Amino acid sequence: MSFFKKLLDWGFFGNTWCWFHQLGGAVGARVGLVFFSPLEVLVGMFVLVMAWETIEVIYEGIDGLIKIYGSLERWFYDSLGDVLGAMIMVILITGV
Repeated sequence: MSFFKKLLDWGFFGNTWCWFHQLGGAVGARVGLVFFSPLEVLVGMFVLVMAWETIEVIYEGIDGLIKIYGSLERWFYDSLGDVLGAMIMVILITGV
């Protein structure tokens, strides 16, 4: 299976939580624009999104991720879908 096929299947369409990350990215960007410039919001939201995914790895551990997602490869695509989904919404909201 190709990279883009896995990203679509595992990162977006098969990822239940991707929609919540998109919602979080959109709401976070909109609230952030009240206080910060669009570029600051973009960078700040990227840091938050990456921190969230890092905390998931630390909290669950490698064995926990394999138990939840089935493999590290599937976790990678799931997390990539979360990050891309949230950041696409941030870009759309901020216009950066």
